[in-house]
Amino acid sequence: MFAHEKLDAYWIALELAKVCKRIADRIPRGHRNVADHLTRASANTVLLLAEGANRRGAALKRQRFVESRGECGETASAGDLLVVLELGDKDVPRMKELAARVSAMLTRLIERLE
Repeated sequence: MFAHEKLDAYWIALELAKVCKRIADRIPRGHRNVADHLTRASANTVLLLAEGANRRGAALKRQRFVESRGECGETASAGDLLVVLELGDKDVPRMKELAARVSAMLTRLIERLE
């Protein structure tokens, strides 16, 4: 088992990426840049979290977790953008809830490494 697989934040981030993909698939043409950003940011949340968990040394772990939290924030802001552009989706509230959970968990991981 990899270190990241032991973290609840990782599994919730995967669920976040799944919901983001579902939302992105329903974004109409003409707004594909938002869909691409949404899927990329949610994927980076997962990947950076896993990278951080598997790094050696507190400073390297912390940096990747900080970057993952930043990507998670971008994911949530993409949901806000969809609402403002009136491209809202029934899954946006769930996506924002998952993003908030992952962000909070990453914040706690970061604080433990300070």
